[in-house]
Amino acid sequence: MAHRIDLHIHSHYSEDGDYSVDYLFELAAKKGLSAISITDHDSIESIPDALNASKIHGVEYIPGVELTTIYDDGSQQHILGYYIHDNPRLNATLKQIGQFRWEIAKKRIKKLQEIGFSMNEDNVWQKANNRPPTATAIMLEVFENPENRNDKRLHEYFEGKKSDNRLMFFYREYLSENMPAYVPFISIPTKEGIDVIKSSGGIPVLAHPKFVNGEEHLRNIVSMGIMGIEAISSYHNEHEIAFFMEFAVQHNLVITAGSDFHGPTSKPKVSLGGIEGNDYRLLEELKKLHKKYS
Repeated sequence: MAHRIDLHIHSHYSEDGDYSVDYLFELAAKKGLSAISITDHDSIESIPDALNASKIHGVEYIPGVELTTIYDDGSQQHILGYYIHDNPRLNATLKQIGQFRWEIAKKRIKKLQEIGFSMNEDNVWQKANNRPPTATAIMLEVFENPENRNDKRLHEYFEGKKSDNRLMFFYREYLSENMPAYVPFISIPTKEGIDVIKSSGGIPVLAHPKFVNGEEHLRNIVSMGIMGIEAISSYHNEHEIAFFMEFAVQHNLVITAGSDFHGPTSKPKVSLGGIEGNDYRLLEELKKLHKKYS
């Protein structure tokens, strides 16, 4: 049996992740995964828990983070950082991104209120466990606030064709660009995110490259110093995986594999380790690269 990995997983420290770090390692062991990385959104809080859980459940652990950045064309690009170490620059960056998230959340809440949804800020903070909220906590407040229950706009999210993945559909139709409650995302530039990861001893890897707008922009991100690409992702079909793997070879990038597992609340159709081609040999190449630069 091949040894399998999943290097893109979110815990409850991400705010939109459902599960504790310990449970994720327990689940990984049950699924027969050999190694995982917890890559929470703009947070390294999971690391102490993960180091302990790795020993308990016998699953290898790679310290990680997923930085939210803004690319030159205004798009949001996520940079995974593997083998990162706690350092002042990284901590300052995480704090800064967290402050950006608070600002964005308050603006989103206000816009949703302006178009007639009942929103309680305190409830949003509580759903986010008093961490900087992502869109998930805000959308949960829309659906769970009793005053919105009879809003006709939400009927198909509760009982109709959109009920099987209501958060995804609501995000697309209300919070995405050109939609009624859209708020431009603010964060650090992509180049800065790459540099921060390197300064903390980490290997920067472009997450789910499908969301980069074309090969020219991919090449530009490579020029910024990215060292790897998540070619194998739950978002990619077979043709996209083949393209990104070839792109990685052409540009001397390490290839990683990650599901972007969050749990059933925000990504119900994504399973832990549920990606084809997630062979341990990919991690061996990542280790070689890390050893070379450490």
